[in-house]
Amino acid sequence: MNIGETLRFFRKKLHLTQKEMLDNHLDPSSYSRIEHGKQIIRIDTLAEILKKLSLSPEEFFARISLDEDQKKFKALFYYCAEHLDNQSMKQKLVDYYLKLAKFQHNLKELSNYIVIKVYFSQFWSEIDPITDKEIQEIVKYLLKKDYYQQFDYLIISNTIRFFSTKQQDLVLSRAIPISDEDLRDSTTLNFAYNMLTNVISSRIHERDYEGAAKYLSIAKKQDKKGKNYNFRMNLQYLNNLLEYLVTGEHHYMEYLYDFIKLIENIGDLQQAETLKKEVTYLTHSNFTVTDKTSFPNGLFRY
Repeated sequence: MNIGETLRFFRKKLHLTQKEMLDNHLDPSSYSRIEHGKQIIRIDTLAEILKKLSLSPEEFFARISLDEDQKKFKALFYYCAEHLDNQSMKQKLVDYYLKLAKFQHNLKELSNYIVIKVYFSQFWSEIDPITDKEIQEIVKYLLKKDYYQQFDYLIISNTIRFFSTKQQDLVLSRAIPISDEDLRDSTTLNFAYNMLTNVISSRIHERDYEGAAKYLSIAKKQDKKGKNYNFRMNLQYLNNLLEYLVTGEHHYMEYLYDFIKLIENIGDLQQAETLKKEVTYLTHSNFTVTDKTSFPNGLFRY
């Protein structure tokens, strides 16, 4: 729905007339045109109307799609991730990927191109893995920016494991602390936090335990208000994994499997299985550093 349709939806659900929606700056005909999408509404006027409706901005905008194309892309992306063998939907995503491979018009399209490559190249031959040249271009782009946006954090989250240690340090020195953290939306913060857990995981897989400990310390200073339980739980998992690898103390292994059991109990069986394999692999006596393309690559929800 657009803004006008959403206003009409809530007005009718709350059994209000158009006249009851008016503020000091609107006449009945103007408000009617807004509901029908024929007139733009000022942000201060919208704020006044939301007060009358006792609606929070979050509740109101949750029903509005300001970017229908991106909404459709996300739906297609996640459907394909969960139904890898659906050929018709796969072809739609592959066609979109091929279009993006020729040219991306903006940061959003660059981000879409990258997340398709990083996730689906492990399953579909039609999607090429990300290349060293592309990684270098991404790093160069990121190091030119002074302020990271949501799609920047999404790109970093998906690609940071491919960066060199020096590149990781350079990019993260710009990305952390998160500028205007208190003003960021939850989705942007999720990607920023994923960026940190992914660099910690990457350092652990490379046996750079000192580097992993450094970023664990940095990560624990984020989410100052303690709102993101998923982030904090992932940090605790990584902390216990690192402590076991460094000290060999058995109680850390017990903590790891307690966490995995919790993941199983809430129904995320695929993630639990991935973590079991990771723990078994990293704690095996013959563990060796592998190519970065073989590091765990999960699905980012947003």
